[in-house]
Amino acid sequence: MRVKKVDLTDLETTYCCMDEVPPGVSWAETVPESRKWLRNNLSKHVEGYHIFDGEKVVGHIYYASSEKALIPYEMEPKVACIYCTEMLKDYMHKGHGKLMFDYMKKDLKNQGYKGIMIPATSLKEWMHYELFLKQGFRVIMEHPPFYKVMYYPLEAENISIKVIDLNYAPSKEKVEVTLFGNFFCPVGAHMHHLIKRVAQSFGDQVKIVEMESTLVNVRRYGTSEPLINGKIKLPGPASEDDVRKAIDEEIEQFKAS
Repeated sequence: MRVKKVDLTDLETTYCCMDEVPPGVSWAETVPESRKWLRNNLSKHVEGYHIFDGEKVVGHIYYASSEKALIPYEMEPKVACIYCTEMLKDYMHKGHGKLMFDYMKKDLKNQGYKGIMIPATSLKEWMHYELFLKQGFRVIMEHPPFYKVMYYPLEAENISIKVIDLNYAPSKEKVEVTLFGNFFCPVGAHMHHLIKRVAQSFGDQVKIVEMESTLVNVRRYGTSEPLINGKIKLPGPASEDDVRKAIDEEIEQFKAS
């Protein structure tokens, strides 16, 4: 097993998690879009590490420096902010995650990083915080409804960090679906297209607003998640029925107001 920093030669092996997509789920269809996004943003808004078994990528960590991370937090510079980490099922609970994180910790410390933060969750299936407790991270902040901000010190035992609250005012004339063009994650890219397609099916009952998920916009609005009438109603993956129900609920509320 070996670990290396991701560079442009690794693009075709990114997102190993999509190798284990459940049957009938179309998330993997958007991998080319996410790889294009990663190519355009590598060393700007995303960096990463891969762990290999021979020539096969079996795990990853993708992150960005706090000065450039597209996440809704204000913090001091030179903190590594993890977007996503994954290990293929056959390689879990065998010490490979520790190998990958130890490599990252050593490399980032050599680069002068103060520490590593991660917006972990209380959701068992997605970046669950208990996984990172095992790697020496500690919870430093609760971020409702389900985030637990965690930190691992390298050069600084503590850092200043503040949640940027959701601050988006939707249109007043009709229900608005707001989509931020951040295709870092194939699941996020899939949801972007799904929500847009469902929103279009409502015709003139819904206004669709699209904008880029830039650093300015994430810090201005406090999110890059899809919004339905200014609300995060669909965090993470959801079905077409879930999307339709979420929009329907807002239309009914709009009619009643």
